[in-house]
Amino acid sequence: MKATIIGCAVVLFAGLPTTTAQAAEEKCETPLLTSETVRLAEPGKWSYTYQVSWCVDEGRITFITPHVTHEADGTTCVWVTNAEEYEKPVPNGDGAWETFNMSEFSCKNSAGRPASVTPWAKIIIQPNGASHIPEKGIGDRIVE
Repeated sequence: MKATIIGCAVVLFAGLPTTTAQAAEEKCETPLLTSETVRLAEPGKWSYTYQVSWCVDEGRITFITPHVTHEADGTTCVWVTNAEEYEKPVPNGDGAWETFNMSEFSCKNSAGRPASVTPWAKIIIQPNGASHIPEKGIGDRIVE
């Protein structure tokens, strides 16, 4: 079972559209930029992919669109929801933004009971087109 979710976040910062539906309607006068991709998985059970695209106008990020793809085997694991997502300016003054997504799967544990699995990632994007992934993980565990 595979599903793709594009743009589930609400952005509450001045200068960016207030919903991703508005962001989708925005025109980008420059080429749309795409971040590095995060992929986390437990093979045969679930997988999670997260990246963002963004537009820069006159050296300033004008909108951000998150892209989340999830797959679950449907027997051991099922996808539940996008549990948390945000976009916020990095306070260093260089125009960078930090984006975050955490999804949730429900997977049967060794006793056959449902247990929550929450893959997540942060992506930093820059007006110059650069991106990097400072952290990613599954639940409380940071993955290198």
